[in-house]
Amino acid sequence: MKIGGEYLSAKITVKHFKQLAEEAGLAKPMVKRRVPEVAELILSKMPAVTADHPVVLAVAKLIQGNCDRTIKKFKL
Repeated sequence: MKIGGEYLSAKITVKHFKQLAEEAGLAKPMVKRRVPEVAELILSKMPAVTADHPVVLAVAKLIQGNCDRTIKKFKL
């Protein structure tokens, strides 16, 4: 799924979320505020992931990395 025209999660920036907001008819300030809030919420729920399966752990690590990167980009 693309966000603001970008498919690769590692390349998505605040600019892409602003473009997504415009395309979806959402307020850009609301999206800019809400995206890091949702990323923080996801991170707060990560400790509940307790499966010891390697695939589950790999997906959890990927999600955590994406959330951390997104939060950092929005704080700049």
